Amino acid sequence: MPFFDEKIEKMPRNKLNELKLQRLKKIVSYAYENVAFYRKKFKDAGIEPDSIKKLEDIEKLPFTTKDELRQNMPFGMLALPLENCIELHASSGTTGTPVTVCYTKHDIEIWANVMARCLSMAGLTKKDIFQIPIPYGTFTGAFGFHYGGQLVGAMIVPSGKTDSQRQIQLMQYYRTTFMAGIASYAIHLGQVAMKIGIEPSNLNVRNGIFGAETFTMEMKKRLARMWDMDVHDIYGLTEMCGPGVSADCDAHDGLHLWEDHFLPEIIDPKTGDTLGKEEEGELVLTTLTKEGMPIIRYRTRDITFLYDGECECGRTHVRHAPIKGRSDDMIIVKGTNLFPGQIEDVIMKNEHISENWLMIIERNDMDEITVKVEAKKKVSNEEAKKIAMDLQQKLRIATTLRMNVEVLQPDSLPKHEGKAKRVIDKRK
Repeated sequence: MPFFDEKIEKMPRNKLNELKLQRLKKIVSYAYENVAFYRKKFKDAGIEPDSIKKLEDIEKLPFTTKDELRQNMPFGMLALPLENCIELHASSGTTGTPVTVCYTKHDIEIWANVMARCLSMAGLTKKDIFQIPIPYGTFTGAFGFHYGGQLVGAMIVPSGKTDSQRQIQLMQYYRTTFMAGIASYAIHLGQVAMKIGIEPSNLNVRNGIFGAETFTMEMKKRLARMWDMDVHDIYGLTEMCGPGVSADCDAHDGLHLWEDHFLPEIIDPKTGDTLGKEEEGELVLTTLTKEGMPIIRYRTRDITFLYDGECECGRTHVRHAPIKGRSDDMIIVKGTNLFPGQIEDVIMKNEHISENWLMIIERNDMDEITVKVEAKKKVSNEEAKKIAMDLQQKLRIATTLRMNVEVLQPDSLPKHEGKAKRVIDKRK
């Protein structure tokens, strides 16, 4: 299995833990001394930097939330004067004020390094032609893949945000071998290719790495079949660096999280209590090497768990399960907790249904869920009814909830070129 930095990626656990503790002590002192927000927050909690003597002492530190970051935007969380930073990126701001993160030259180098590890792990080499069909802008995605791909030495095709048919033409013209992006958009590109008479599996793309949205195993399988490529999952968030926090190796059994730069914890999202290995909860991350904007115990709101045990690939960095969903994406219907990924997992297993779907929740006398799906090809009313009944039964088994299912003809639902919006909750 390919490595970018084998010495670090296979560092013995005892050495890795020593490095993590050393960096944790340093970053806590650094944040305390240079960020007024953390100095006040630590003092209010009765914490001094020298309170951190072992890794477990991180639990003494208060959490950082997205709302707190927003209250200090755009530059109130910086540990250095603005002139020391050379680049900024920001979240989309779809749920509030965009969270802005500023990077020093060192921060960019670290980001490129962790991205290079992820990309190498997914099979990227200097022989590859690497297409990046992601918008270049304040959003972190494209630049992370670009910097990491350059460090690996691959030929970059920065196709960015352009017409989907143009993306396919570029893949065909340049004989693209590797692509990155959002899984739902890669599915959309495959559908566009077929509409213009090009079978995606006949193109040269044989490796892909995808993130930015919940990515179920069944979606991964569909994408792999459509393009005849090895599909990898990558995780990250603007507050840490962007993509590059973790990715899965060829074993496809959890995502390796780069612990020399990001310290992970799993907590109970309701109580904030720390959970053990294999216990599902909310992922909390601490940056260990960020200069421009260090973040301590950041509540990501992403639901996952940390694996216990070693990976067959030989990498020693801890693995986490694919993100199940976000704590704020969890929907409560009739007292039952529901994640959109649970719906997608059932839908993707049905060979008659395309990858595009939508769930609508309404409240009349009680909560009602309608799941709309597209048939892969035109179907009769009788065929649609049969598919709907089958899906309805399987969704009830998976979620314990009764749902209405509507099977629509192909191309009936809106298409998405970014993160797909799958849920419309009309109860709000």
